[in-house]
Amino acid sequence: MPSESACRAEIERLYDSFVAWFTGSADRDDFGAIADALDADFEMIVPGGRRRGRAVVLDSTRSAHGRDDPGTFDIDVRNVEIRHDRGDCATVRYEEWQETPDGTTARVSTVLLREDDEAPNGLRWVDVHETWMDDPDTRQRPT
Repeated sequence: MPSESACRAEIERLYDSFVAWFTGSADRDDFGAIADALDADFEMIVPGGRRRGRAVVLDSTRSAHGRDDPGTFDIDVRNVEIRHDRGDCATVRYEEWQETPDGTTARVSTVLLREDDEAPNGLRWVDVHETWMDDPDTRQRPT
């Protein structure tokens, strides 16, 4: 059964990998830090409601290497909590705050993580669902 600290570490590791990738500080050969985390059947639902499978997520991420200047993009993970755990899986909810030159956006994300010794930090991302937050602390609201 995944611990909350293990889940937090994996969520933060993946988002640090996204920041490094999008700002170009990660070498193109380091894409496995992202790809190796996602289950073969991985799917995510983005805040606008669109469903994206693993291939689409990886293709769009891979093509965005270096899209942001260093220091102009960051992701802060907050309020990580395990909502349910069943054997080798955990449903985890957290907040994802993104800083860009255009301002701050925030979303609540729920992820299903499955234990897998071959995955980074021993956890594989199976499913993610993101929802925009309506929070007075965000400077920019999604449209």
